[in-house]
Amino acid sequence: MDLAISIINYKTKDLSEKCIKSILEKKWKINYQIWLVDNASNDGSLEYLKENFPKVNFIKSNNNLGFAGGHNLALKKIKNSRYIAILNSDTEVTGEVLDGMVKFLDENEKIGVASCKVLGFDRALQPNGGDLPLGFALINWLFNLDFPNFPNFHRNEQSYYEREHEVGWVSGNFMVINRKVIESIGLFDDKYFMYFEDADFCFRAKKKGFSVWINPKYSIKHLSGGSLDDPKFRQWSGEYKGLIYFYKKNFGIFESLVVKLLIYVSTIFRMIAFALTGRLSYAKTYGKVLASLR
Repeated sequence: MDLAISIINYKTKDLSEKCIKSILEKKWKINYQIWLVDNASNDGSLEYLKENFPKVNFIKSNNNLGFAGGHNLALKKIKNSRYIAILNSDTEVTGEVLDGMVKFLDENEKIGVASCKVLGFDRALQPNGGDLPLGFALINWLFNLDFPNFPNFHRNEQSYYEREHEVGWVSGNFMVINRKVIESIGLFDDKYFMYFEDADFCFRAKKKGFSVWINPKYSIKHLSGGSLDDPKFRQWSGEYKGLIYFYKKNFGIFESLVVKLLIYVSTIFRMIAFALTGRLSYAKTYGKVLASLR
């Protein structure tokens, strides 16, 4: 098997259906299989998807295990695939992306993890990678300095996504993983519920000598936040909590406390800036984020 595709469904019946159809309706050169993990949706979506897609491998979780824990259920079952694609349910594959990404990794054996260009359904670029959250890349991101072409955890400049190149990490909305990486470093760390598990996975892969790349020759479409009730709050809070755990896990308690302090200071600055510019909803959301970190 060339590629196994892992998708998580959490109360996203319609999105999951469109995502699966976008795969099955195309003729691919590669051999592939689809695995869908239902994260305790309990809304009838699993039964509906099972009935309509008999060729898909389904896994039912009795609890909502989040992104990392959900995908790990599938990764434990996937035994015979050279590559594994992690794919969000709020995405649709386009063009030759699956064939192209498998070929790309086949031609570059040292690449352990790769992604493509991610576009919204309006065709707008959705940044999906950047530098590891270390040093200036961390400060640049936390304080929203956004110097163009400087290291940043989230790289937003258009030019970053116009050429094939090595990066620090790529987003889990779509990442293709060489099986050798999983054999070397293991699964996702399921202590991350949602957000930052992808950066942690890439960090661990790079420590073992694998590289992480973006190939913008291919693309997918991504809705973003399709399974979340409050996307901005969930993302910002999840990323900050993940960052604190990332530092505690990889560098130590003192380092994680320093990072937590930086998060508090930078978030307060953001709250003030948004309030002064009249963007009160953003200021309130960052207030909720601060409260969630206590």
